[in-house]
Amino acid sequence: GCPLRMLLRLGGGDLNAVVGLLGFIIGIAVGVWFLKGGYNLGRAQNGSAVAAWIMPLLSVVIVLLVILKPVFNADAGGPIFFSAEGPGSMFAPIAISLAAGLIVGFIAQRARLCLSGGFRDFALTKDTYLLKGYGAIFVGVLVVNLILGYFTLGFADQPIAHTDGIWNFLGMTLVGLAAILAGGCPLRQLVMSGQGDTDGGVTVLGMVAGAAIAHNFGMASSAAGPTYYGIIAVIIGLIICTCIGWACREA
Repeated sequence: GCPLRMLLRLGGGDLNAVVGLLGFIIGIAVGVWFLKGGYNLGRAQNGSAVAAWIMPLLSVVIVLLVILKPVFNADAGGPIFFSAEGPGSMFAPIAISLAAGLIVGFIAQRARLCLSGGFRDFALTKDTYLLKGYGAIFVGVLVVNLILGYFTLGFADQPIAHTDGIWNFLGMTLVGLAAILAGGCPLRQLVMSGQGDTDGGVTVLGMVAGAAIAHNFGMASSAAGPTYYGIIAVIIGLIICTCIGWACREA
C-alpha cells in the first residue's frame, strides 16, 4: 500500500505498518541525503494549459466509465472489467465515493498534504506543518476504528496484509526514496495532477502503469506474502532509484 494506506493500517492497529513506517522513514532519509548532495528537480515552470487539463479530463473519463460500465467486447465480458470478488469488488456507492473524494481532495489540496514531504521538511528545516496534518489523520482513523470496533492490535490476521517484516520494510523504503526523488508521495502527486501539474500527471500515469504491471505479471503481494518477482522488482527499484539520486546531482 501507499503511505496513506500505511497510516490507515496504523490507525487500525496493524503493527506490520510500523515496520513499513520505519522503512519509509529510512527511504526518505536516503532521499534527503541525495537532496543535500545536490539532487534537484529544478524550479516549476509555466507550461501549456492544454497539457494541464489532460489529467483532470482523464479523471472525468474514468469516472464516466465506472458509472456507465460500457462493454467493448461482449464475448470477453469486457473491457471495462469489474472485480467479482476480493478487495477490488468491495467499494462504497459511487455517489458517496465521489462526495468523499471531493471533500478529501479539497482538504488535501488546501493543506498540501504529503507524508514524505513532512518528514523531508522536518529533516531539512524542522518544519512540522505537514506532519501535523498526517498526525490528525492518524488520530481520526484511530478514534473511528475504536468507536466502531474495528481496532485490532497485532501483526497477524490483519486485513489483506502479510507479516513478512523484511519486505514490508524494504518495500516502503523504496516508496519513501522514490517519493523524495519525485517531489512528493502518491497522494501529493495525485493532487498536483489535479492542479494541472504535468510532472504530477506523468508520475500518476507511472504509478498506474506500475500497478498494472505488478498485478498482471505476478508481482503484487497479498495476504499470503510477497511474491518472488515482487521481491526482485523491489530490489531493482531500490537500485534504480539509488542510481537516479546519485547520477542526477548538480555540481
